[in-house]
Amino acid sequence: MNEIDKLKKELSDEDLEALYDFTPPPGKNILPPVNDDLTEEELAEVPFYNQFKCGVMVITGEPGSGKETFMHFMLWKLKTLFKGFKVMLDKKPRLAFGAYVPFTTEILMDEFKSLDEKYQTGKSDIEHDFAKFSNNKVKINAVVNKWRNQNDSLFHNCGMGLGEFRRYFYNRDPHHPINKAISPLFLRYRHHGLLVLGTTPHMEELDIKSCLHHVTHEVRCSQTNKEGLHAATIHSYRHYSNNSVLEVAQRPITLFIDGLEPRKRLGGKCIYDIFNSYETGESVPRVKIKA
Repeated sequence: MNEIDKLKKELSDEDLEALYDFTPPPGKNILPPVNDDLTEEELAEVPFYNQFKCGVMVITGEPGSGKETFMHFMLWKLKTLFKGFKVMLDKKPRLAFGAYVPFTTEILMDEFKSLDEKYQTGKSDIEHDFAKFSNNKVKINAVVNKWRNQNDSLFHNCGMGLGEFRRYFYNRDPHHPINKAISPLFLRYRHHGLLVLGTTPHMEELDIKSCLHHVTHEVRCSQTNKEGLHAATIHSYRHYSNNSVLEVAQRPITLFIDGLEPRKRLGGKCIYDIFNSYETGESVPRVKIKA
């Protein structure tokens, strides 16, 4: 009996999965589990959308170009196709979008505050401590790490849609407390199977170190001549180099999204019906984060 067979005999399947990496090797196109009620047309879409299920996408374009349309469409499509795929949003969608987890900077600060007795009793102000991060680094890191560890499963098989990305990673305010709190998620997006989508008019507004170095895709949106039809060109990148240039990893893919087309999956409603397409939208309520 060789060593591998011996291990398989001595250890349970659960122990083997806990001790060894069973993820498929690079280049193997192993598709994740999909929802049971998919049509043949939707099943045919699975390989295409699977390539966008994990990463950091920055969505750029002028006002009205379809940035919010692409973000909500992609997240809605992924949770429609893939089993257990969760969505986090920092703005209220329409009811037609379905289930989601609210996520805002205010909610995040409330979550952090609940983890330390000093913040709960008001003996210390968490926003002040975050603002003075260099003076409170040990304390803040302990709170953030504790929160991430307790909510680790929340970011697995998940898509996070952040409107106005510069609220989190503005290059003129690189030491913003929320920047320091959520940027570590970018370092582990592969481990979590996490997709982060954020909109911004221009890439240059985002901080290089905490955000752009981790970008996997830029989505350039534009409005076509047909009303409601948006073109989203997806550029895959290797990395953001020191001279502030994104190096392309493969040929871009253009996806056309018709925001006015009735869809069976939405009961005849269109993509514009799953979010507020006319205004910036309301922020989500301050509620406790839960999957």
